[in-house]
Amino acid sequence: MHINQKILMFLGFGADCTSFTASPFRSPAIELDNFFKVPINLESQRRRCFGNIVGYVKGLICFIYELGDDYVVYVQNHSLSAFLTLPPCSMGSSSESRNTNFRFGYDPKTDDYKVVKLTELFDPRRMAPVEVYSLRKGKGSWELISQRIPSHLQCIKDQDLVCVDGHEGHLHWLCYTFIGGKLTQLILAFDLASETFKEIPFPDSLRTCCFGDRLNVVRVLGGKVCVMSRVRDTDCEVWVKDEYSWVKRHVFSGFSGGDQIFPCGFTSSNQFLFRSTNALNRYGLYDPVTAKTKNFKICGRSFGCKVVEYVDSLVWINRIIELKRHQ
Repeated sequence: MHINQKILMFLGFGADCTSFTASPFRSPAIELDNFFKVPINLESQRRRCFGNIVGYVKGLICFIYELGDDYVVYVQNHSLSAFLTLPPCSMGSSSESRNTNFRFGYDPKTDDYKVVKLTELFDPRRMAPVEVYSLRKGKGSWELISQRIPSHLQCIKDQDLVCVDGHEGHLHWLCYTFIGGKLTQLILAFDLASETFKEIPFPDSLRTCCFGDRLNVVRVLGGKVCVMSRVRDTDCEVWVKDEYSWVKRHVFSGFSGGDQIFPCGFTSSNQFLFRSTNALNRYGLYDPVTAKTKNFKICGRSFGCKVVEYVDSLVWINRIIELKRHQ
C-alpha cells in the first residue's frame, strides 16, 4: 500500500450497473473493469437502475443507485474493502420532485463526512427540505435541517466533475435566478459545519452574459471556489473568490490545432484539466508552474464520468461511527 500516491482516474459505471470502470491517467491505455465492485445484488433491478458518482474525499467514494423512484446511497473505502450502505432518506421521491442532487463532503471542524441531499420541485415557489447524513452519527441519522434552499433559485447544477469540492468544509452548486428580469448565474454554497446556505454572486462581468457565447462552470482551485469561463472561439478565464472580491487569476488557451475546450477543473495540485469538445475522450492537463500541457486520451467513453485523484486511504468507515459512540 502506498499512501498519498495519487492516480488520476476517470470513473464511470459499467454496462451492468453493478461496477465502476476506471481509466487511470498514469496508464491511459488501460481500462480497469470492475475497479469498484458493488457488493450487492441488483440483478432484479438492472433494467431500471441508474448509478452515479456523488463524490470522492480522502479515499472514500460515495455513489448512489437510483432504483425507480428511490435512491440507495453507499460509501466505500476501496483500499480497505470497507463498505457502508446508508439508510433510506427521510423523505422519498414524489411526483412533485423535478431533480434530486446528492453531494459528499468532509467537515474538518468535526472530522466528519457528510452526504447532502437537495431536491428541486416542479413548483419553483417551493423547495423540498434539505437532508444531511453524518457518518459520525451513524445509522439512521438522515436529518432534515432547518434551512431550505431559497425559493428564487432555479436549476441547481452539480458541477463537481473533478472531485475536489467538499474537501475544505464547503459544497458549491451553480444556480440560476432572475434579477431585474434577466437570467443571472450565482453560486449556492453549503457550510458542512453549520449546515447553512450562502449565496455568492458571480463576477460582475459574468453574471448576465450571453449563455450561447460563453460557458461558465463552478470549480475549486486551491481550496477556493472559482468560476471558469470559456468564451466561444477564445481562451478560458479563471476567476477565484478571495475573501472580499473576485480576482482573475489565469487565462488558458486550448489544444494546438484550434480545438475548443471544455474546462473540467483543477486537481489538488492546481493542475488544469480540460477536455476537447471535438473528441470526448481527448484531454489535456496543464501545469501552470512549468507552463506545459500533457495531452492524453482515455479508453472507452468519458461522457458522464467523474474524475478522482485515487489515493490509498486508512480511513475506516465503521471506525468513524464507533469513535462517536464512545465519546
